Amino acid sequence: MKISDNPETDVLNIYFQESPVEKREREQPDRILDYDKNGNLVRLEMLNASQGVANPQRVEYSVILANPVTEEEKPLSLSDRRAFMQLPVDKRRRILAAQSEAMVEHYEQDTEWRDFQGGDIIDY
Repeated sequence: MKISDNPETDVLNIYFQESPVEKREREQPDRILDYDKNGNLVRLEMLNASQGVANPQRVEYSVILANPVTEEEKPLSLSDRRAFMQLPVDKRRRILAAQSEAMVEHYEQDTEWRDFQGGDIIDY
């Protein structure tokens, strides 16, 4: 993806891919959408960008992954587990205490689990 802003012409372009444009649609008087032959969005052109965008020179970009897997979430190998068990007991306790602190912070932020607490107990 590429973003270009031309302050002289007051045009902001967001390129989503580099494909030949087959179709051009004017969505609003100052927004033009370009599509490739498969109907995929190629470019968004915004005329009078200074009126529609607070600050065209400032761009924030983030990638949100559905289920990111971090190194910490990967299961430990058997050799890693054995190495952990060979550590002195006090060192293992410190590691486990740090992990439990992290889990407390996680569960304090995630309120969904509270819905399941304190429910009625049903005997059958």
